[in-house]
Amino acid sequence: VAQHQSFTAFHLPVEASGCHGKRFVSPPGHPDRVCTHMSTHAEPSMSNPSAQAITGQQHHPSALRNRIPILKTLLKRLPDSDEFSGDALEIATGTGALMEVTAPAFPCLTYQPSEYVPEEMGPPEQQWAMHGKIGLRHGLDELANIDEHGCQVFNNCLPAVALDLLKPWPAAVSEKRFVLILCSNTLHITPWAATEGLFQGAGQVLAPAGHLCIYGPFKVAGEFIGLDGGAGNAKFDEKLRSTNPAWGLRDVDELAKLAEGCGLALCAKINMPANNLTLHFVKD
Repeated sequence: VAQHQSFTAFHLPVEASGCHGKRFVSPPGHPDRVCTHMSTHAEPSMSNPSAQAITGQQHHPSALRNRIPILKTLLKRLPDSDEFSGDALEIATGTGALMEVTAPAFPCLTYQPSEYVPEEMGPPEQQWAMHGKIGLRHGLDELANIDEHGCQVFNNCLPAVALDLLKPWPAAVSEKRFVLILCSNTLHITPWAATEGLFQGAGQVLAPAGHLCIYGPFKVAGEFIGLDGGAGNAKFDEKLRSTNPAWGLRDVDELAKLAEGCGLALCAKINMPANNLTLHFVKD
């Protein structure tokens, strides 16, 4: 299996003044940066996406590869990070890989992570097949794992809450109005009803002119896309549907139509690495 060495560093001052007292707080063990990752790892296996190539690594390698391109896109699309203020919600925070870079990069946002907490977790090797989850949690429960990387490290992070897109959203979310909602790599590993739940919920809790940014693999006009002519995404879609018939890549046109009915407009479709897209919606 091909080995890849990656290095990702997002350098920021350890204690600069800002919207939440200390503007940035570096993770334990990394006093000079908000987030750093250096590893030699194998590509995750399609047959076992939950597998970790490094013993003890908590975030999945794909989450670590994706988060800096996502962050760069957010910094380009959203208001100036030093001025963008209010409440932000991340749907399906997972092990917190994206949160670790977005929370400190937008210090004036109050960042609310959330995660689906199933009634039956299942063994680690079955997390993806059962619930679409990747990464390891080291024996911690879902929310405690996120807090270890979120509110215990960053001053602008709140304790994580349980959120199921198939059910009414918790009061900690539904009673607020958010300027930003993030959701990455979720719609293709959940049933269509969860996609409906995301847009319906976003339409209700987003403030006027609020932003909904969704990252992941998608179809466009019914076709698989990518530099390979869509072959990779087509194979991935087949794998998803064989794992769970309710899973699969969603079509951007269908999402735009669904969003319109929830008071959201698709204002940008951004090409991303690995044949993925970021979809940027804005509340009317």
